[in-house]
Amino acid sequence: MIRPTSLKNTLFFFTALLFYVCLFDSCASEKDYVEDGNTTHEQSEEPKIITFSFLTTDNNGLTTDIAATLDEETKTIYVELDPLVLNIDQLIPTINLSSGSTVSPISKSEQDFSHEVTYTVTAENGTTTVYKVVPSIIGNICTSNLVDSGPIVVSTNNQRIDNLYIRTSDQHGIEISNHTGVVISNCVIEYTGAYMGIKFTSADNLTIKNCYIKYTNAPSSGPLADSERNCIEGIGSQNIVIANVKLEDGSTGIRLNQCDDSVLRYIEGHNMRGPFPRGQLVQYDKCAGGLLENFSVINDRDVAWTEDNISIYKSGGQQIKKGLIVGNNSPTGVGVLFEDQNTEGARGGYGGLVEDVDFLEMGNGVVSSVEGSKNVSFTRIRAKQIICGDLGQNRGKSTSNSLIFGAFGTTANTGGNSINDCIVYNSCNPTNIVWPEHNFDVIDYRTDIDFEPRNPIVLNFNCE
Repeated sequence: MIRPTSLKNTLFFFTALLFYVCLFDSCASEKDYVEDGNTTHEQSEEPKIITFSFLTTDNNGLTTDIAATLDEETKTIYVELDPLVLNIDQLIPTINLSSGSTVSPISKSEQDFSHEVTYTVTAENGTTTVYKVVPSIIGNICTSNLVDSGPIVVSTNNQRIDNLYIRTSDQHGIEISNHTGVVISNCVIEYTGAYMGIKFTSADNLTIKNCYIKYTNAPSSGPLADSERNCIEGIGSQNIVIANVKLEDGSTGIRLNQCDDSVLRYIEGHNMRGPFPRGQLVQYDKCAGGLLENFSVINDRDVAWTEDNISIYKSGGQQIKKGLIVGNNSPTGVGVLFEDQNTEGARGGYGGLVEDVDFLEMGNGVVSSVEGSKNVSFTRIRAKQIICGDLGQNRGKSTSNSLIFGAFGTTANTGGNSINDCIVYNSCNPTNIVWPEHNFDVIDYRTDIDFEPRNPIVLNFNCE
């Protein structure tokens, strides 16, 4: 046994021992290496998503696996989804990763793909890469395969109107009166004159899906000749479903009067034209309940002629969720308005919900519960680019001095409204955020956080 006789010899002994251990055991992990001249360096594999897909074995309603397209340069994953086939709010992806990487949220975990979803991939050495999944909502219209048609008047219950290209200038594109269970699908409707794209009365259990409805011959800017040229108008009809529908240049996109428990999903709107009292993407008039979910409306303030973007008039219980509202040039209109829930003819009682909706280029107001409306929850509302100056087309300035949250016209301390986890960024009038405060039970918002707005709904009506 060697016995070192000094501290110097002891240090020499252990140094030599360490050298021989490293020589034979590499003094490195058994991972990847990159040679650089005569020197070998450890190299961790870059954290990547290799494939991203939805499998039939994991997702109800899916008959063929869906493989997403990955752009590695921009770290963006593109995928086409059809909400009429799948519940895309509850999809389960399968994610394959580079060796040794992990991802959050994890593979095979249910997510809401009605909007962008972010995934973070982490390598063993802690480096990360962030990917965004961008869903494209698709329809089933093959425009080249549609059959040309004039206007249609429904004549029987459960009638189906499919795969038509309807053009009309002298009556409504489709008219339904006192017939139930009608299904309208895969149609393009171009209408003009003093008419509607689709007009229905007493048409319970109506379904409108995969349709593009446009008012033609609108002026290059400003309002239509009158306020009765809506893309869709319904009266006295229950359990309406409208899904995957694009609306353009009508007086209002969808106007519902005494239509209870409607479901509106994947609604894309552009340039609502009014004039007053129209100009909305959606207007509820004396309706009890209803869901508007996954929607967007983009109004060019130099073209459109808006009032409230979404009007909830003498109606209660509506849920407005997951939306994007851009552009309002009305000096009196707001983004989402609840009003007159306690006046004669009102239906549905008090209350409602606006949740996960982004607002840009608002002038007179963002969200309001006014004139006898109360118990409305504004949750995760985000607003920026609020306008304090001229609203466009010589319509003047906001009459509310660019208020964000409004709750006036109700007896003090009885409003019961709430502002929950909201963001108002860089408001042009930072002293005019909430008024009056006494009609809000909860006031919870921040002003120091910028945000990237939700993507607009983009419906694709072309297929092979």
